Amino acid sequence: MKILIISLNSPEISIGGIERYIANFIDFSRNKDDEVIFLLSSNGKDSYEKKNNITIYRKDFLDIPYRERFGKNEIFDSKFKKKSKNFLSFLLDLFNNEKIDIVSAQNFHGAPPFCSFVLNIACFIKSVPVVLRVHSYPEKDIQKAIMKFLFWKKIICVSKSVTGDCFNKGIDVRNLTTKYLGVNIKKFKPSLDKSWLKKHLKIPKNYKIILHASRIITGHREILKEKGVTVLIESFSKLASKHEDIKLLIAIAVPPKRLKKEFFQTLEKLNGYIKLHNLEEKIIYKKFKLEKMPLVYAGSDLFVLASENETLGQVYLEAMASGIPVIGTNIGGIPEIITDNYNGFLIPPNNSSALVQKIEELLYNENLRKKFIKAGLKTVGRNFSAKRQFNLLFKYFSKLSNSY
Repeated sequence: MKILIISLNSPEISIGGIERYIANFIDFSRNKDDEVIFLLSSNGKDSYEKKNNITIYRKDFLDIPYRERFGKNEIFDSKFKKKSKNFLSFLLDLFNNEKIDIVSAQNFHGAPPFCSFVLNIACFIKSVPVVLRVHSYPEKDIQKAIMKFLFWKKIICVSKSVTGDCFNKGIDVRNLTTKYLGVNIKKFKPSLDKSWLKKHLKIPKNYKIILHASRIITGHREILKEKGVTVLIESFSKLASKHEDIKLLIAIAVPPKRLKKEFFQTLEKLNGYIKLHNLEEKIIYKKFKLEKMPLVYAGSDLFVLASENETLGQVYLEAMASGIPVIGTNIGGIPEIITDNYNGFLIPPNNSSALVQKIEELLYNENLRKKFIKAGLKTVGRNFSAKRQFNLLFKYFSKLSNSY
């Protein structure tokens, strides 16, 4: 089977959820019987590489500037003509030269409409089945229309929460299915060096580190509030006055070059929240590359992501696989990973009192910590390893391709 994976998000550019998924996809696909071709955004410079069964194209026509990608006027107009023409030409040439069995497009409902239109036209002309991999909830009417009316063979959602949301917004249930993300347990594991992080950050050995990890720029939304950073800082301010031996580390995803301006604006706001609570000496925020994140998790004592909106939460899986307990919110796809009081805590969003209580409990109750860590490793090993999830996905691709 020959699979084409297309994504406007590339792990060389940033380290958000889709980028992590692509990185895991590349790692899993190496030296398999199936041939996998990745078509990714280039960050300004086209490139091509091939090693054994993996081919990676990085193309400028998938580099979509921030305002064009997330602005209010997401319509097919003249400024996209060159990119759409190059995209279509590339796809038709690729389909002529390679027998592609199936195409999987990552979150194309959230991209400018020309991406989905061009891809569907090319696949229709060449009779290649195309599936839409959905990592986010459809919000705008144009996003729902792209999902409902184009030629997707299937729409594959990352959680039951996303699948249910799509159904409630009018997507034909026969076109919907759920396939979870997975974590690379060969990279994220509890046996890594636990001293690296404190040495790197110059934190005393006896201190406890509360870790939050997320991107801090996503379109025009109030991302710090949406990702629970503001409520976490408010909660941490109450804890910091009681406990001298704690630090809060906010691990920030490296942004693409095109988002630098928006990134630094959000970073300035983050710094403002920290100063507002007089926590400059207690909170560290730092950018980390993807390859360093396993060591960041391993050196932390607790992971907290108190989001208002989360389709699944790849970072919870990474934390669990790394052997640290987790706290999440009872929204979206998070309860599909975290079972309250079994492998972590679930709290209501924007509830600083509950968050303070649960953080304190998990930092200083060693028996509870061990219970959650053991259950978290079990959860990931049984249900959410990348190997398990990608094996299921490849079998599904094969089934769809054979039935086309």
